[in-house]
Amino acid sequence: MSCHAFCDEAGFTLEEIRAAAGAGQLLTMEIECSRVCNFQCPYCYQDVETENELTLDELRQLIVQARDLGAKGIIILGGEPMIYPHIFEIIGFIREQGMGVELFTNGSNITAENAQRLLELDVKVVLKMNSLDADRQNLLCGIPNAHEVIQAAFENLKQAGYGGSGKSMAVSSVVSAVNIDELEAMWKWLRDQQIDPYFEMITPQGTATGNDWLYVEPRQIEELFTRLSALDEKRFGEGWKPQPPLAGERCMRHQFSCYVDALGDVMPCVGVNLPIGNIRNRPLKRILHDSEVMEDLRNHLESIKGPCATCDDREGCYGCRGAAYQLTGDYLASDPLCWKNIGKEALIDHLPMPADGLIPQQPPMKMVDSLLSVGEQKASVETVIDESCIFLDEDGCLEPVAFVEMVAQSAALFNGFRTRHLESDPAGFLLGAKKFKIHETVRIGDRLVTVASKDAEFGAFTMVNGTVMRDGVCMAEGQIKIYHEEASA
Repeated sequence: MSCHAFCDEAGFTLEEIRAAAGAGQLLTMEIECSRVCNFQCPYCYQDVETENELTLDELRQLIVQARDLGAKGIIILGGEPMIYPHIFEIIGFIREQGMGVELFTNGSNITAENAQRLLELDVKVVLKMNSLDADRQNLLCGIPNAHEVIQAAFENLKQAGYGGSGKSMAVSSVVSAVNIDELEAMWKWLRDQQIDPYFEMITPQGTATGNDWLYVEPRQIEELFTRLSALDEKRFGEGWKPQPPLAGERCMRHQFSCYVDALGDVMPCVGVNLPIGNIRNRPLKRILHDSEVMEDLRNHLESIKGPCATCDDREGCYGCRGAAYQLTGDYLASDPLCWKNIGKEALIDHLPMPADGLIPQQPPMKMVDSLLSVGEQKASVETVIDESCIFLDEDGCLEPVAFVEMVAQSAALFNGFRTRHLESDPAGFLLGAKKFKIHETVRIGDRLVTVASKDAEFGAFTMVNGTVMRDGVCMAEGQIKIYHEEASA
């Protein structure tokens, strides 16, 4: 993970962050050159798809676009960057654009020569190191010689001039049940060498979802972070307030950063792995400007729901958005892994969510049952057709007009979900439908999934495309036009 990279205390003030958020600018961008990796970490957020990755030229174009949006630094993730064949070309190009580079690595290919090259290019290296114990380290990296690789890289980096009074470097560690008992000692060991400790909670995604043995209870993490804070205050004069998901820093990255994976998909971060566009289809500036997801996250004081919305620390904390998204399906839900939310689980939204109370329609006019998922200006909605449906003909088949109503109610459900925390919900009115095609017959008992996505907005008018599916097969599709009254916060 990379939540620590270029966070506020590590490079930017809250004022700089707020200014960037207000102007729709970037301060940093995370990129993934390739997904190829030689480790098999049991908590990795990444999948294994490596086909159709961005070319070297596409990566250069992306970096230039980030520069033009104000980015001062590029964080290189993976896969494993140091086994990417063009890594030094990419680093050199970034430096030519006047931007800093932070490189997350598992230590592979950090030879004495490459450590020196990284130093000469002024790269801040962040080395994975979850434990000083060989068996623990190998377990948390999924290969038998991980400890050997990491320690060799560590020594080569120090010999080149990293750490101490030399070039800044960091060590990245996840907090897990395997290593939590040694992290306090590791923190002190790193601080004594003037190496930044990047300790963070595991985001429940990727391979971590099948490895429950990794997880630590939130209260234990609070206790660890509190001890680390006290240690810093006493020994190093570094005062900070414990909060998830990082030790020693705040993660407000969605205010000023984004993540672009090796396939060109733009996302808020590696935890909120919800694509908002692809740089092969649209410029980065347009993707970020048009994104409702990014707007929501940048305006977190107005958009975050549940206990996090009223937390005393909400000005400088919104929990881990990645944990919230992965555990609830809603990137604006409160963070279930924050220790301040212990006992408040019932107040945290989770998807799927019943449609009741989120749309004005009541039976028998109600045509949607539950909201399954939300994405960038789109939602997936479930409907099961039963005998009470008023849109059935005498043969028990769904009449064509029902598909229009289903898409309209799906759009209303998405809007109701997004605005349910507001004092008044904006009313929506169906103005018309066009280009509707009915491909198959729908009968009683069929389970349907409607995907409603915004196509265009003109003031208070929204064009919504709808596709009604049964078992992955399109039953009907078309477009509706909606008028929305103004919402009030």
